[in-house]
Amino acid sequence: MTTSSNLNDQLNQYIKEYREDGVFLDANVLLLLLISEFDATFIGGKRLEKYTVLDAQLLRGFTGEFSRILTSAPILTEVSNLVGNMLSGRKKREFFDQMLPIFDSTNSASICHCSVHGIKLVPETFSRLGFTDASIIAVAIDNHFLLTDDLDLYLDAQNKGISAINFTHMREAADLL
Repeated sequence: MTTSSNLNDQLNQYIKEYREDGVFLDANVLLLLLISEFDATFIGGKRLEKYTVLDAQLLRGFTGEFSRILTSAPILTEVSNLVGNMLSGRKKREFFDQMLPIFDSTNSASICHCSVHGIKLVPETFSRLGFTDASIIAVAIDNHFLLTDDLDLYLDAQNKGISAINFTHMREAADLL
């Protein structure tokens, strides 16, 4: 069996196991998803240099297999800051107007906000990866499936027994790299 078919089998298993719970996206992957839904012409530009529209289509297709997307306040803060550095003027206002339901935890059916209140950060993860990634690990360890493009976060998740996929591996398997 090839590496690509092994990854596809693993992805199908994750879809089957976590379809109802959802998929937990890190900030860069969530940014790609949201920008692709807002205006795909920004893909490949500032903050999304390494991605193409085909990557965004792959991501949308995969995340569409889950009942919802999981996120947290630290991830949304990071995405908001990244967008603030990417867009300006009218486009920035339009993005935030369109995406407000996602950022407002009371108004989105497709996004579930996982609380970081009371989580236990792993000191080694925190000192190596920082608060956002350490909080992702602390939340995902409670049986959530993580999709990230951050190799260090992916490896830390794998080492802690968290179900995780690196988006770069998905892109390679789909011959997008």
